[in-house]
Amino acid sequence: MAVSVSFNIAICDDDALWHKEIGAVCSDFFDAKRADYEIFHYYSGEEIIKEKENNIDILFLDIEMGKMDGLAAMKEIEQMPNIHKIIFVSSHPEVVMNAFGYKTIGFVPKPFAKVDIDTKLEKYYEKRMADSVINFTDYKGAVVIRKSDIIYIKADSNYIIIYTETGERIISCTLKECEGLLKGMPFLRIHKSFIVNLDHVKNLTGSSVCFENGETLTIGRSYKDEVRSEYQRYLLKELRT
Repeated sequence: MAVSVSFNIAICDDDALWHKEIGAVCSDFFDAKRADYEIFHYYSGEEIIKEKENNIDILFLDIEMGKMDGLAAMKEIEQMPNIHKIIFVSSHPEVVMNAFGYKTIGFVPKPFAKVDIDTKLEKYYEKRMADSVINFTDYKGAVVIRKSDIIYIKADSNYIIIYTETGERIISCTLKECEGLLKGMPFLRIHKSFIVNLDHVKNLTGSSVCFENGETLTIGRSYKDEVRSEYQRYLLKELRT
């Protein structure tokens, strides 16, 4: 089954020069991959947080802007389901620690070398292209579900319920069998009855997992230490350049 993948990139910066330079690097990258892409341009924090129509895969977000800077915009963007990942751009690396959020996947210094952006785009590109499908069966027959669409999975006797952004499916499969099919990260067992996709997790507290869609799940008592450790490892891997 052929899968068409396209990429939407956005640049939010109050300086047109950086739009031109970042845009040129992105164009070169995706042209070399012969991938479909589109680049959107925004010139203030106020403008980007009003974006409701375009689905944006990666947003290059300047930290130093006018009335609303990038850090303030990030707080709003983290509530926006149509903007998925953020790469911060700044001439002040000392503020990078303040830029960590659950959508943040990197930091690019100003001025930057082409490789600074290429390495982050390559990482995201490989992850998207490697996104595989899992073949299940239910009472209606074969069911094909893309891994990235799975938010979490719940055990129900000898069945599982797979929750996705578009609904849920009941599959004849045990949670243990499903765990083997998923093959590890970003999927993590947090309870005897739940496996979650960390790519959809907004944050993790001491006792629960909170998802981007507002749902929460309780972490099993015997799983807490391992879940905390694995989640930290996941975050470090995501932020590593």
